[in-house]
Amino acid sequence: MNNSISNTKKPKIIAFDTSCDDTSCAVLEGRNVISSVVSSQVEIHAQWGGVVPDIARREHEKNIPTVYAEALRKAKIKIEDVDYVACTYGPGLAIDLEIGLGFAKNLAIKYDKPFIPVNHMEGHMFSGLLLNSKGSGLFPKENLDLLFPALGLLISGKHTEIIYIEKIGKYEKLGETLDDAVGEAFDKVGRMLNFGYPGGPTLCEFARKGKSGVIDFPIPMQHSNDLNFSYSGIKTAALYKCKELREQYSKDSDWSYDFCRCFLDAIIESIKIKLVAAINKNPDIKTIFVGGGVFNSEEIIRKIGTIARSNGLQYCYPDIDYRGDNAAMIGLAGYFNILQGNIIEDKKEIEKIDREPRLSL
Repeated sequence: MNNSISNTKKPKIIAFDTSCDDTSCAVLEGRNVISSVVSSQVEIHAQWGGVVPDIARREHEKNIPTVYAEALRKAKIKIEDVDYVACTYGPGLAIDLEIGLGFAKNLAIKYDKPFIPVNHMEGHMFSGLLLNSKGSGLFPKENLDLLFPALGLLISGKHTEIIYIEKIGKYEKLGETLDDAVGEAFDKVGRMLNFGYPGGPTLCEFARKGKSGVIDFPIPMQHSNDLNFSYSGIKTAALYKCKELREQYSKDSDWSYDFCRCFLDAIIESIKIKLVAAINKNPDIKTIFVGGGVFNSEEIIRKIGTIARSNGLQYCYPDIDYRGDNAAMIGLAGYFNILQGNIIEDKKEIEKIDREPRLSL
């Protein structure tokens, strides 16, 4: 097993992700993304106000041969030229995970390629280490060992977690969501405001036009004395404030911008409190890694960056193309698994790999 993380060897990896409502395939050479194709289902699920797993499964079945062919075409290679096949096996929606996993396993078996089952959250956590096809990125140097130990902050629709990263492949969960994650709270409050699905991006956009301090929201878990998160309380507070403000004003436009601004401020403050506490409890860390769809908010990216720099830490965040679910980050996590010797070559063992919807780091 090779625990030294470098980019000197560049195996060709084809990777897949169908963990939720995006069907994606990517081709990498080491950390370098040669091609990345994502087929979004947002418009389909918008009419239902959220992801419908069975509809997503049907769309994955339809889309995965297309994104696979397109990823190979853009990379200008054939499947025979690939060295490894990687795929998300969890966490995610069970019946959706099985589409990508089944397709990828069959590919590995048919073409006699080693297989790498990948933890979706590990992909998010290290997505900032992806490089473009020319080798450019935040951390292009070959030796990544100097980035560790580190903290990982994962914020997505279902996950809000702080992870202590001793090194790639060795993690300790320091804090997690006890109920609603940040992304889920954003989308639910977005529905209260009739923003449609997904509500989070619209809420963040509205916040840019609002004033801070106008509407009072509780800071979630600010006095809990641990590193866990909870957003059910602020979601309930938002529901009551919506009702109150609609009774007070004749139209939503009179208050919705300030509402979004103050709601986002409370969320950011809750994250800041926990992250600063984690930094103080772990003075040996060198880097802050962030990942997950909520980091589509440039404001949140900047706020966390300010915390990292003020504490003298390196800051590793994904390029905007890799903040949502994507197969490129799965290929990257697959690459790190290759370096550690975590690959499966026996076809019977590949067949046995099953989805793990509740998988954790």
